[in-house]
Amino acid sequence: MSLLAQKGALIDGLLAVAERYDSFVFDRFGVLHDGRQLYPGVRGALRQLQSLGKPIVVLTNSGRTAAYNLDRLASIGLDGTLIDAMLTSGDAARERVLPRYVRDLGPNCYHIAPVNERPRELTAAVAGLRQAKELDACDFVYLSGMPVGLAETWQGDLLPRLISRAAPLLCSNPDFTAPGGDGLVTSPGTIAKAYDDAGGRVELIGKPYPLIYEIVRARLDQLGRGRPLFVGDSYHHDIAGARNAGFDACLVLTGIHQAQVRGRDILQTVRDELAVDGVMPTWITETL
Repeated sequence: MSLLAQKGALIDGLLAVAERYDSFVFDRFGVLHDGRQLYPGVRGALRQLQSLGKPIVVLTNSGRTAAYNLDRLASIGLDGTLIDAMLTSGDAARERVLPRYVRDLGPNCYHIAPVNERPRELTAAVAGLRQAKELDACDFVYLSGMPVGLAETWQGDLLPRLISRAAPLLCSNPDFTAPGGDGLVTSPGTIAKAYDDAGGRVELIGKPYPLIYEIVRARLDQLGRGRPLFVGDSYHHDIAGARNAGFDACLVLTGIHQAQVRGRDILQTVRDELAVDGVMPTWITETL
């Protein structure tokens, strides 16, 4: 790969570099859709990559299951046949981490999630887990999503209660923010970071943390692929996470950094305001 690519290079869509990779790993929210509809050109880009024989994996910091996320994409018009695998941080937490919490900390879980993330689903998925109705009655807290209203109240309500209870916190959505109808909205990672900063015991599952990349590697091995390009809209979670795990990564400017670079020199802005310890995206594109 060229020195230019190592320092970050602007490209006009993924097809410009598709021949360099044997598979593509996409973030979901902020790359494929904005929460309400697919971004323009997404279907066409995925179809073109599929026609070139490039398996497509979607890797999302979502507390929900792969099946739920596939259904969500289908509901906004993305054909599931374009996706070879869906991997979620929620599935990683249920399968690889929550059983350890139940074994080591106790069975009583205070689960913070949207109402459509049904408590019975979690209880059924993790042997021995019981739902604690109150924070004070739990052995640990599992934060997997944002209930309605939590973004406005967590600093004055949930965070002080977490600190007072000093319960271990597992968070399966480390994102700080997500694109919303009126700009960026608070995601669970912001709450987890605040609790960690206050001295709380916090574990995060998902991008940019190592476990999720072990899972991706295993799935790519099953697909017979080993040269993926990771595609994401968050520098901290998608780009730095993939680069630190040893993968190439493309920053797409349809999500959380879109306003930050609008009307400015893109490469200079990424270098000066996003890149940490010199870790740059391999590629940068404004759209897929």
